[in-house]
Amino acid sequence: MDTRNRSLRPRLIAFAVAAFGLGAALAASAEPPQCLHCVQDYYYCRDHSGNDYGTCSNQFMNCQMDGGCPVGLPPF
Repeated sequence: MDTRNRSLRPRLIAFAVAAFGLGAALAASAEPPQCLHCVQDYYYCRDHSGNDYGTCSNQFMNCQMDGGCPVGLPPF
């Protein structure tokens, strides 16, 4: 009986689980670049519209929805 295969299997399983866990963690924490773009556009809007919160807020939320980002309130 080849014992080398028997001791290799748990290592491969552990490696596969670790790789899957790392991939899941990276995917969950990654934010698409278009989401950051929405925040930058929001600040630009606030700076150049006389702090018109309503218009800038609506544009921010529309940008998030169009980009597939998690929708939330804009930063203050």
